[in-house]
Amino acid sequence: MTLPRAATFILALYAALFLFADFFAVAPSDVMDPALPYLPPETLRFTSPSGQFHLRPSLARPQPITGLFAAYSSQQPALIPFQFFVITESPGDPASRHLRLCGIPGGVPHFLGTDEFGRDVWSRLVYGGRLTLLISLSAALAATLFALLIGFLAGYTGPLADAALMRVVEACITVPWFYLLLAIRALLPLRTSPLLAAAVCAFVMAAVGWARPARVLRGAAHSARQSAYVTLARATGASPWHIARWHLLPALAPLAITQFSVLVPQFVAAEVALSYLGLGVTDPLVSWGVMLASAQHLSAIVQYPWLMSPIWTMIPLFFAIHILADRSASASPLTLSFFSRHWYKLPRQKVQGESPVRL
Repeated sequence: MTLPRAATFILALYAALFLFADFFAVAPSDVMDPALPYLPPETLRFTSPSGQFHLRPSLARPQPITGLFAAYSSQQPALIPFQFFVITESPGDPASRHLRLCGIPGGVPHFLGTDEFGRDVWSRLVYGGRLTLLISLSAALAATLFALLIGFLAGYTGPLADAALMRVVEACITVPWFYLLLAIRALLPLRTSPLLAAAVCAFVMAAVGWARPARVLRGAAHSARQSAYVTLARATGASPWHIARWHLLPALAPLAITQFSVLVPQFVAAEVALSYLGLGVTDPLVSWGVMLASAQHLSAIVQYPWLMSPIWTMIPLFFAIHILADRSASASPLTLSFFSRHWYKLPRQKVQGESPVRL
């Protein structure tokens, strides 16, 4: 399997996992089990206590040690029957029913253990990844579209507008954006609703992340404006809107897609950092940054390494995105050739004694 195919498979797996989080998660993200704080990851066994093999797996749950906090013994774990395709109800809300991939009778399996409140880490990882990617993708899309607009205007309009827009872009680039994120988010009231905090987090990331892509797109627009096919279209009487629609924007589309794919990992890291510091997503919502806030102390990382699962989840995601970004950048000439060959149209106008000009 080639790297692009592996990257595509990883992204498809992540997309299915986060889009259908209610199916793949084993419990709501806020369900607590005070009796099982910092429970180690549980495993599946296909053998009975007597050593006989069974096709139906059982969940091996370590037993709490009486009198000690978050201490478990795995010498004689409890074997709980494991089930597939179970229907669960949210506590206190019988009308909320979800079909889930797996479960156990009267409880929740903990494949990645639990946190300090007994909440399932796997379920929080799935739900948190959905919110983190939603914020990051929204911010990256908004930043890319705004950068495309500014870059197009700077590269296609006259030198006066180009100089003015580029000074604004350079001023935005010189600002330390991470500290600006901290300052803007810190200005909000402490009792801001979690949804509003998440929306502000996405807006602030988009507001400070558009400058560098805008400068790159401005250079591409300026280069495309001076190309031979734009000169030919202008000589045949094509309007500025026609040139922008059928020549410049198709030329900028592959580069804009590449810039979008570059911004997504940056915004994922920014959201994780803000939520980790308590300035992004807050409880009861869950994101990868909120999950990592439970592992702020070195002792927690050493004793409960499963709390760092968002870090190990982000590494394949970043790998896949960067591989496809390089792939899209190398495929840009091919994409531009497609646009030029199939969408290239000149205005239908008749010249005296000649047939309409069409390419």
